[in-house]
Amino acid sequence: MAIAKFPVDMAQTVGRFWVAGPVPATRSDGFCKVDSSGISIEVAEPLTPGFDTVPVANGVAIRQAPEPEDLVVHGTIPFAPKELTFFSAWTATRHGTSFRFGDVQDEGTQLHRLLADWCIVGAHVPSPSTTFEAFRIRLTHLELWAGLTGMDTRIKRDKPIQVSMSFEPPGDITVPFVEFDEDATLRLSTVGTVPGPNVWGGRIRTKNLLAVEGLSGWTLAAMFDRFIYPVQALMTILAGERCEILDVEVKVGERWCAVFGDAVKSQAERPTDDRAQMLLTRESLPLETIAAWCRTSALLTPTPQVISAAMSGAFQTVDAEALALTTTAEGMDATLYPDSRRFSNEDVEAAKRALRKSEVPLAVRNELSSALGTYLYKDSYPIRMKRLATEVIAASSGCVGDPDRWKDAMRRLRNDLAHSNRDADADAEERHLAMYATSRSLRWALQIRLLQHAGVPPEVLSSALSASKRFARDAELWRGLFEGDDHEEA
Repeated sequence: MAIAKFPVDMAQTVGRFWVAGPVPATRSDGFCKVDSSGISIEVAEPLTPGFDTVPVANGVAIRQAPEPEDLVVHGTIPFAPKELTFFSAWTATRHGTSFRFGDVQDEGTQLHRLLADWCIVGAHVPSPSTTFEAFRIRLTHLELWAGLTGMDTRIKRDKPIQVSMSFEPPGDITVPFVEFDEDATLRLSTVGTVPGPNVWGGRIRTKNLLAVEGLSGWTLAAMFDRFIYPVQALMTILAGERCEILDVEVKVGERWCAVFGDAVKSQAERPTDDRAQMLLTRESLPLETIAAWCRTSALLTPTPQVISAAMSGAFQTVDAEALALTTTAEGMDATLYPDSRRFSNEDVEAAKRALRKSEVPLAVRNELSSALGTYLYKDSYPIRMKRLATEVIAASSGCVGDPDRWKDAMRRLRNDLAHSNRDADADAEERHLAMYATSRSLRWALQIRLLQHAGVPPEVLSSALSASKRFARDAELWRGLFEGDDHEEA
């Protein structure tokens, strides 16, 4: 008989809970709950004081006690894995027939309900600043990218027909993980589980894990910021739909401890078994590139997150997505080319001297001089968009067409959105369709540029885009929009 585990087999359990710290704290009986609605603890003996006193002229006044910052709660439960840690806990409600005051210890029933952002099951972790040397994750689309099952099926067609299935774990794939000045290892593993057969048959379930091991020490927050969220965004970009985080585990000593929180969707629906939906798989985007992607994501943030949000349906209108993309595109180019400029320092200083000697009104002269020194010397938006198009065209000419026409379209899109330009005579539906087509081209251009920066060769991207039904479908939207010789000057 399998041992029941919390919270996999049961969402809530009784236990004993206390505030973590070097000084022994009050231990209170109660129960905790971890499910899709959140993480909660309810105890009969309050874990933190509800009221305190402050001196006043003729005695003391009672006030609500301030909540401790970064409250950590520990607990033990009568089920595996026994030890629990709750990070970022705070009081949700307090109930009681009276409150304690002075030396009087009221025996009335108390209820203290707390919520928490994170729950680590299997260990008592001192604080959110605690570091870990290894962690591993699962994501909804990881198997579609990895393509590793270890499964073998054999069918004997001679009578009597026999069917046999076997599982042999493929060898782990490991690559160095040197991002963020680390000397660690990135590991891709395949594991299988075999539920007991019953009258309806049996099956073998396989899954893939991504682990980072041998770290110098990362906090839970650093894991999500540097690796988990970037890889989630990458899988979303490759799949063209939102990828969810299924499991997160940290290694405490020799034990793997599961992490639960709002970002972890253990019950998320798995995608259909169709690798064709993935723009790139492990053969074309190997494990080494996932490591490099973390560096790309850190450098070019928030571009990966904006693209991921767009693919996840986070933007409720075409206008909102288009504005986010056009703004993001400018910021990404500025990060990639921080020293690129239209005017040299010498030209800017010469222009300022000329302005000071000119007959231009003083107020205008001051504004122009200030603008020259703060932003006018930088590359213009059309220059940046043409550079993006020129880089993307190495992997896909079909995405941008003529770079001059494309950068003009992006300039108009950005200006119309930023300045709320509206053509009263234009058909609203036609205008929205044109905006949708133009922004969808920009979305693909940004994806391609991100993957290029992470190290995916242009010929690999070109082949993947040629075979992608998603790209072909979207390309129909902007077909003919960016072709021709007529264009505006930058």
